[in-house]
Amino acid sequence: ITSWTPANSAKTINFTGSTVTGWQNSNTIPYSASKTNDTNTGHASLGNYYNWTLAIASNDSNTLTNSTVNNINNNPQNSICPKGWRLPTISNESGTLIDSTNEFARLNYLYNNGATSSDADLILSPIYLIKAGYIGGVLDWVTEGFYTSSTLSDARNNYVFNFKSTKVELNRALSKSYGYSIRCVVR
Repeated sequence: ITSWTPANSAKTINFTGSTVTGWQNSNTIPYSASKTNDTNTGHASLGNYYNWTLAIASNDSNTLTNSTVNNINNNPQNSICPKGWRLPTISNESGTLIDSTNEFARLNYLYNNGATSSDADLILSPIYLIKAGYIGGVLDWVTEGFYTSSTLSDARNNYVFNFKSTKVELNRALSKSYGYSIRCVVR
């Protein structure tokens, strides 16, 4: 799609429908949050956060309720990624397969030696994944990375790639309404 207008569900990030302080839409910081104006903790270093409705460029993601992990062809085809790019998929395939559709697992296998007890190589060259935390009921910065996929877990959750210094989770089901980072991949 070339343009879309986010539904109200794309502008809120908690289950009650209330807008969290700091969550904003502007020309310079689209649907992101900034803890402070400090360059070490703000938008400039942590980037933007997107709930799933916004990440899949949907006007109403509430109609999508069934898991797509067993058939990623049923994943939403739209995203906020630039033309020619898309959100990664998480499937039930092994991430060690060359053409695996479990793309975060494959990324972890290729750049982190498949480790699930350390993220040491994920935060280094050449991919430099950022531990930007997430935005839930409040702005919550933690020393973990959360990257959303296009794969749906159930009516309330989608699959997220989560990592910290002591653990890498390749397919964690977390709330679609929270704000996570995105990393687009080539179509």
